[in-house]
Amino acid sequence: MRGILKVDVPRCIACKACEIACVVAHSESKTLLGALREEPRPASRIRVRYLSSELSAPYQCRHCENPWCAEGCPHGALGRAGDMAEPVALTADACQAAKKCLRACPYDALRMTEDGTKAYKCDLCVDRLNEGLEPACAEACPTAAIVFVEGGSPRPEGSVADRQYLVIHEGTSAEYAIDPAACTGCGACARKCPQQCISGEKKAPHTIDLSRCIRCGACFLACKFDAIGCTAPTSALTAAGAAAATE
Repeated sequence: MRGILKVDVPRCIACKACEIACVVAHSESKTLLGALREEPRPASRIRVRYLSSELSAPYQCRHCENPWCAEGCPHGALGRAGDMAEPVALTADACQAAKKCLRACPYDALRMTEDGTKAYKCDLCVDRLNEGLEPACAEACPTAAIVFVEGGSPRPEGSVADRQYLVIHEGTSAEYAIDPAACTGCGACARKCPQQCISGEKKAPHTIDLSRCIRCGACFLACKFDAIGCTAPTSALTAAGAAAATE
């Protein structure tokens, strides 16, 4: 790929500068004031979510090697404009608002416009990349919680998302866990998991097999009951906080 976005979870302070930068980058005026005045108002392709009381992280399209959204679209509106080096793009003129891409994506990366006529998603700021610039979210992040890595890194066999999409200092990945007291056993997380590493009986608490988990966050995004949280080593949080404070 041209590159991937790396997210260093402990560095995220939920300031949402990435969301604002995304709105401006996808506006006609390319200015904040101008974007706020546009109709329809441009929407952010990236969203900051709280993983726990201590952690937050931005989520956007992963530009999968074999994108479910493209497979799910009956009108061929999604795909790469070339080889695997290109990001997964959505052609607005071809979109017929079937919404099948929204249901197919395990990362909740696609949204519909306010009038419901078109889908939209992160395009990795391909226009900026063509100009030699970073994606707007990475450039705007004040704590370097989002970093654009040119060329990316190899992905695990059979995986659709970079295993280290959520990166913790000292090389330890963030870990998702299901709270049995909050889990209703609805199965939404298991259905969205691309690795099929979540199991459990219907209407009973589910569990995550961390040995197979790729830390993609699909389960967290799918849960409507706040039953899934994300944890990181205390040492990682301390290291990230100290590093951010000195930069």
